[in-house]
Amino acid sequence: MATEEQIRALAYSIWEEEGHPEGKDLEHYLRAKKILEDQVAKKVIELGPPPPVAELASPPKQIHLPQQLSKQSIRGRHKKK
Repeated sequence: MATEEQIRALAYSIWEEEGHPEGKDLEHYLRAKKILEDQVAKKVIELGPPPPVAELASPPKQIHLPQQLSKQSIRGRHKKK
C-alpha cells in the first residue's frame, strides 16, 4: 500500500512534468494514487499466491520423555547409604 507521502511526491512530479498547471491538484493526486496502487497489485501478481500454511510450518519435533518413575524407584534413588 502506498503511503500518503509517496502519493504526494508522485503527484508533485506529475504536476511538474505538466508544466505546473493550476487547479489540477486533485487530478494529479488521484492519478498518482492509481499508479502506485497498480504497481503494488502488479508486484502481488508477480509474487503469486502465498504458500499453504502447511508448507510454512515445520514438522513437530519428536520429544522422548522418560517413562514415569514409580514411587519405589524414586525412594530407591534417595535412600541414605
